[in-house]
Amino acid sequence: MFKLGSELKRRFATGVSILNSVRQSSYIGHLSPNDGAVVSYKRLGRGPASGKGKTSGRGQKGQKARGKVPHWSEGGQTPFYKRFPIIGFKRPHKRIYHELNLERIQQFWDDKRIPLEAGETLTIRVMKQCGLITGNLRDGVKILGNGKESYNVPLNIEASKASDSVIQLVEKLNHKFTAVYHTKLGLRAHVYPEEFLLKKGYVPLQARPTHRRDIEYYSNPEKQGYLLEDKSLLLDHMKAEISIKKSARKTALESQLETASNKHHSEFNETKVISFADL
Repeated sequence: MFKLGSELKRRFATGVSILNSVRQSSYIGHLSPNDGAVVSYKRLGRGPASGKGKTSGRGQKGQKARGKVPHWSEGGQTPFYKRFPIIGFKRPHKRIYHELNLERIQQFWDDKRIPLEAGETLTIRVMKQCGLITGNLRDGVKILGNGKESYNVPLNIEASKASDSVIQLVEKLNHKFTAVYHTKLGLRAHVYPEEFLLKKGYVPLQARPTHRRDIEYYSNPEKQGYLLEDKSLLLDHMKAEISIKKSARKTALESQLETASNKHHSEFNETKVISFADL
């Protein structure tokens, strides 16, 4: 009773009448959505009285009466994608890289968003951690030269590829750029090593390039490939295999012919005069 009395006093003090509050509460049971806000399901095939019986509003026969027509269907004629010849070539295993410009690196360095000191190496792992690259890892990172006019970041850079102007600019600043090859598994192990340590207990080793195009690129001194720093990774093994193949290429018959051709028989070199009487 005490609560009810205090509520009545509050309502009279604010000028709200009890009759208005009772009248408004009676409307709650009659609330309904606006017209057209809720559309009920159209029941099909429920007899002629429903207006959608028998054919269920699909008409008489035809493809539309029996199923859906694909948006690309052209009715049996030669489709559009077959009317023209195939021009060009698309490499099925083309590598797609994140394109990172120098101006973005400069901006992050000025804002102190790169957790490195001067002289340290900016790797793909650090790029991912500080937000220089976002989203899917793809096949690596390629450094482009937009903003090279004002670039002065005192860091070494390690990425998948870089343009020639970027390599020249980094070397001009007395720093080093290194092009490193990564497979999809190797790149993930490089960026997230803790993931492999927790799940498998080890981090996979980085794979060596197998395609001739990649081997030539990462062993090119102009591209600052990482294979030049430690030739024991791949180049020494390749030279040993090439020498073995060259030595084992000759068959037994070829080696015999070679030794036979090197022998000099004096009896064949001497000139003799033979008469008919001797014959």
